[in-house]
Amino acid sequence: MNISDMRFSAEIIRGELMSRTSKLWAGSKIGVPVITLNEPMKIALKQARLQGRIRYGFEPILQKLAGEKKGITSVRGQTDAPYGDRISRLLLFSNDGAERFYRHIEQVLQAHAPRLLGCLLNIDGGALGQLFTGEGGVIKIIMAEHKDAVSDVLRALVSGHDGISK
Repeated sequence: MNISDMRFSAEIIRGELMSRTSKLWAGSKIGVPVITLNEPMKIALKQARLQGRIRYGFEPILQKLAGEKKGITSVRGQTDAPYGDRISRLLLFSNDGAERFYRHIEQVLQAHAPRLLGCLLNIDGGALGQLFTGEGGVIKIIMAEHKDAVSDVLRALVSGHDGISK
């Protein structure tokens, strides 16, 4: 893939993410992309899990983000080198949470912007749990915590669009 294809891919991904958005809760100040898990995304997420690049549950996710934020703040304070603001973490959450769940997600997204992108999955926690565990567990929130995993999942979102493949 050459550089011009990469830009094209990024624009298609951006368009797909912006094509359907939703407020997290009635009083929400932000909208998030609503995405449907297609087969390439399921494969990308399973691969990221096998590589240890998926984190489940609010507490582990919050701990990881807090540690990373502390590190980023420290590095920014020690150097004058520019630090790129890019999406490097992807927060995916089920569509069957309570308002409190989504209010909490909104706070997390605002606290860790712009490096954290949140997307509402058009899937419930039981189906998300089944996808990752193969059992009847419920998983309502996951985070892809490596830039390669984030890229793979986002590219999978548009896999098949105009010849783009994962």
